[in-house]
Amino acid sequence: MATFHRARSEEQRAVRRQSILDTAAGMLNEMPVAAVSLNELSRRVGLSKSAVTLYFESREAVLLDLLSEAAARYRAETAGTFAEWTDPSAPAPVRVRQVAARLAATFAAHPMLCELLSVQHAILEHNISVEVATRYKRSSRDAIRWLAEQLRDLLPELDDERALRAAHMVIILVGALWTRSRPAPSLLAAFQADASLAFMHPAFPEAFEAAIATFLRGLIAETADGTDGADAP
Repeated sequence: MATFHRARSEEQRAVRRQSILDTAAGMLNEMPVAAVSLNELSRRVGLSKSAVTLYFESREAVLLDLLSEAAARYRAETAGTFAEWTDPSAPAPVRVRQVAARLAATFAAHPMLCELLSVQHAILEHNISVEVATRYKRSSRDAIRWLAEQLRDLLPELDDERALRAAHMVIILVGALWTRSRPAPSLLAAFQADASLAFMHPAFPEAFEAAIATFLRGLIAETADGTDGADAP
């Protein structure tokens, strides 16, 4: 292990924090989230565990910051492409299918983001302070609002409230369907051995595209018939 020298300036602290995040990202390329430990992260980054906790209070805090970084990359890479997602002259059902297909493709192209979203509630939002939780949830809120704005532009049939619900459901479905599309080895073997179980093992892009398209169509129908959607999630 390299000799630890405490970062003295804010710039040095930022560099050290980014090094920890980059190392955690590398670990996620090799192993599932559940296998990422603070001990192994400390060893790989060349610091003691107590030194790492000077920058992040827990493993979960590291991974939440990594999730925020992954979400920011998604936004940066897609921000300039939304005008290409739909044909503005097409009827709403066609544009819904176009939006659903592009959402599925762009999220599938960011597997680390999908992986972290799939465990944020069950794992990442535990063992963190109120300060870390508040910072993360505010970042998440802003990201959902950003996506809602894009969906509102692509599907002007949605009002602001329904666009926000749609954006929130995108995140929920990404996490849920990513998990179901990546079963444990024993379950995968069972699915492969029994064709009648195949529907329980959906491919992520296809399952997500179908689910979000159905949800978007329902929201547009609500708008058209004037219902308030009070019972919707």
